[in-house]
Amino acid sequence: MTIEPNMSFQNYEHFKRLTLDSPDSDLEYLNEFDYHWGYTYKVKVKETRLKSNLSDGTRYEYEFIEVVSKTKMPNSTEFRLFLDPQRYYYDLDSSEQHMNLTLKKLNDSTYHYFDEVEIEVPIHLLERFEKLILNGNGKLGHFIYVSEKRIRLVRI
Repeated sequence: MTIEPNMSFQNYEHFKRLTLDSPDSDLEYLNEFDYHWGYTYKVKVKETRLKSNLSDGTRYEYEFIEVVSKTKMPNSTEFRLFLDPQRYYYDLDSSEQHMNLTLKKLNDSTYHYFDEVEIEVPIHLLERFEKLILNGNGKLGHFIYVSEKRIRLVRI
């Protein structure tokens, strides 16, 4: 199976999340697979049909066997990823509000997104990016790869 070089934003049953993106399967998560941003993977998996579909529509369970190939994309490759500062579709009470945040500030211009990837925000986009967070509105962002765990916002 193929796994794309960036994860996908998904509106799940009760919350939002980032998942693996596989164009030739329903694969969204793969236990024991060490994913790095900016690489296209060919992986060998064991696919098992579930006896009945799960409530979210899941029909298969995947077991990671091995990486067949890992191909680095050029850092200049641009891709899109939806930015949403809210994890849940509903408001949490004030004592739990920190659990609803998908973007955690690491320093003046870097944020951790869904605990999956660091996002560098250039100075010229910082004000728009911070408004997005404050307003709680999602927006499509365009990015490039910086490293295996970091991406850079190039436009909103």
